[in-house]
Amino acid sequence: MSNQIPFDLFAMWKDLYDKTESQWSKIFDESMRKEDFSEFMGQFLNMYLQYQNMVKQSTEKYLAQANMPSREDISNLASLIVNLEAKIDNLEEIIEEELSHQLNSLNMAREITQVKNEMKNLDKKLNQVMDLLQKQAKSPSLSVTKVEASKETTSKEKTEQKKE
Repeated sequence: MSNQIPFDLFAMWKDLYDKTESQWSKIFDESMRKEDFSEFMGQFLNMYLQYQNMVKQSTEKYLAQANMPSREDISNLASLIVNLEAKIDNLEEIIEEELSHQLNSLNMAREITQVKNEMKNLDKKLNQVMDLLQKQAKSPSLSVTKVEASKETTSKEKTEQKKE
């Protein structure tokens, strides 16, 4: 009894498949080569396309009645959003350039103001030097102490300017 082979359903199915596969292949090849099969497939595809078109139209009508956007509406909205994002990017670039320009102008105005202040201080110092020279020319006995006092006032003015 141990020598007997048990019944194998899978082996039987594989054997049946191997024997019939070539026959079925020949039958289908012959039927597909006929003109009738091509006509049938053409008609089937036309019917399927008509069905698909009908489903598309009914879906669009349903969505319109339900006040919901269709695929076309969503794609139009997406293209509008992309265009809007591009415009926003352009505006951001313009604003950044303008802010940079204004910042440069502001820095330039500060520098000009600083130069004006320095020029005024230099003008004051020059006037002091001119006054001292004129006084010295009028009275040669001008003491050295007065010159040193004017130097101290000049140095005080410099420290005040630096603080500003």
